[in-house]
Amino acid sequence: MRVGLSAQVEGGTAGGAPRSDSPWLSILIPVYNVEPYLRDCLASLLPQLPPRGVEVILLDDASTDGSLGLCSEICPQSHPQVRLMRHASNAGLSAARNTMLGAARGDYIWFVDSDDEVMPGAIAGLRAIVERHAPDLVLCDYERGGRHLSSFSGPAGQPSDDREALLQGVFARRRLHSWSKIARRSLWNEDLRFPAGRCFEDIATTPWLLLRARTHYYAAEPWVRYRDRPDSIMGMLRRSRGRFDDCRNDDLAMSLAGFDAATRDALPAMSDATRCHIAHFWAKEFTKICWRLLSSSAFRMPWRDLRHKLARYRGMMDAESPIAFAALARHYRSSGRLPRAAILSTCLWLAQADDAG
Repeated sequence: MRVGLSAQVEGGTAGGAPRSDSPWLSILIPVYNVEPYLRDCLASLLPQLPPRGVEVILLDDASTDGSLGLCSEICPQSHPQVRLMRHASNAGLSAARNTMLGAARGDYIWFVDSDDEVMPGAIAGLRAIVERHAPDLVLCDYERGGRHLSSFSGPAGQPSDDREALLQGVFARRRLHSWSKIARRSLWNEDLRFPAGRCFEDIATTPWLLLRARTHYYAAEPWVRYRDRPDSIMGMLRRSRGRFDDCRNDDLAMSLAGFDAATRDALPAMSDATRCHIAHFWAKEFTKICWRLLSSSAFRMPWRDLRHKLARYRGMMDAESPIAFAALARHYRSSGRLPRAAILSTCLWLAQADDAG
């Protein structure tokens, strides 16, 4: 396997071996220390499985709680569509997803997080879309805290071959998470894998997946119930006030490396509106990094060093934006979006290392 890991298979069909007929859908669920959430996740999914046509792969990434035991208890014995795999040592979310991608046999791939739930009717709804339209990519909405949240800005309930509209609609909503997108397995070629050992793996893969899709379908229905977990990667990042995590913020700053060039090759006539949506997404991530660094280090780091650090992030991220951050700030001002202009301009001023002193 690409990540250089061995994965042990512990379940499959009733006889313990994978089915010979190919499923139309593979649902891939990475598992790591999610015992309090896993039972609800599986209880939401397993009753929706048809007798055949859908496979579920659970991969335990060397959990230290009871997650593996729970998987073994619930799944392979009573649900022949489920395969249970194991990593001998913890390798992280990206490596777990990559291992499952290598093992998946379905025509479509759906990543589901083990601390979330699959909403009733989701698999049947997806099946109806695939049977009627067979799009390369299906996008769905999600529920969080009882609220229906959209993952896409664009027409719903109809197939589309407008590749630029797909790109613009996802970036406009800022929803780059993998679990709200069900893609043909053929889009996940060997050259598209999650970055092992790094955070923000969805930002580092979803944009390239969008570029590969020739057709898409937006189902404006919540198929996933997102559950906030304090010890998740994003939860820990939100709670890191007072401490700046260089590795995680570096992962974010590098996550779109090469994407601007890829979009120019794939969509040479891309509109200014789409370029602006992508640039806005990226500039907002830059201002988030600036805020995290300032709030954690403004009174603990020499001012010159802090500004040099900000300048480094500006250099990394500005180079990958389809619109230079300074030009974007001017666009904000000219279009009357003054708060956005003020925030970005302040961050850009702070990130001028040559003026630090």
